[in-house]
Amino acid sequence: MALQDIEKVLKAHLENDTKRLDRIEAKIDKLSETVVALARVEEKVNALEKESERTNERLDKIDERLEAVESKAGNNDVTVKVVNKVFWLLLTTAVGALAAYILH
Repeated sequence: MALQDIEKVLKAHLENDTKRLDRIEAKIDKLSETVVALARVEEKVNALEKESERTNERLDKIDERLEAVESKAGNNDVTVKVVNKVFWLLLTTAVGALAAYILH
């Protein structure tokens, strides 16, 4: 084999290796971009988890307050029923007394 033939073979091999390395570099660049994107997604997921925890804590507090309001509303319902019965009792007594006064 002549020296020129060897140079041609080496150049061809070198070009193939260069192309192969370029493809490998392109793939590494894509992988780097993917890793960066994954890191961003992970940060967003962590932030969403923290916000979800805060929201759950707020909902728990609201639930406790709602239970307290429901309890007070139940107590107020009993009070209103008693006042309503007393009112009608007093009204009936007053009407009865007025009717007795008028008839006698």
